[in-house]
Amino acid sequence: MKIESNGEEKITVALTTQDLCELDITYDEMDYSNIETRRVIWTILDEARRTLGKAIDTDGRLLIEALPSDDGGCILVFTSLPIFDSKTKKRLIMKKESDPLAFCPFDENAFIDALETLSHLKENIKSCDAVMFNDLYYIIIRPKLTFSDKITHILSEYGNVAEVCKADISTFYEHGRRLSIAPFMSSEPKI
Repeated sequence: MKIESNGEEKITVALTTQDLCELDITYDEMDYSNIETRRVIWTILDEARRTLGKAIDTDGRLLIEALPSDDGGCILVFTSLPIFDSKTKKRLIMKKESDPLAFCPFDENAFIDALETLSHLKENIKSCDAVMFNDLYYIIIRPKLTFSDKITHILSEYGNVAEVCKADISTFYEHGRRLSIAPFMSSEPKI
């Protein structure tokens, strides 16, 4: 188990397959509504407190992001979130995937420039597709966990980016026309 502090409000924990085995859980079984997942989370937070000599604030909201790692383990990112009002005082949130992003470029040149930029960010992207829908170009991006903000910020120079739900994505694919962007994204992730 590798534990790192990323500032006052964030802790990253890398778990190997052996760590998951010792904790008696798999990445696929992780779901905060499951009592075993809660046990594992609190065990990891206790270990982080011992290792780092500090505890992450769990009195407010705590975002837990989980993503699988290439070696069969997983990475957990714990972020203490501020409480803005009594309605947002949920204690724990577990997120296993980033929401997809739909990028709509300002024009055709911005579309090409955005694809070129995305080709340099491949290590932060799970998948990427281009679609023409209602006479507009769209790039549907599924960023790796924690990279949505970075990608949104970078692409804002070329157009508008919005988080979309699965139904929106289905509409793009069902009623739009898929475009080949293979020359821009020639290696992983596959298009």
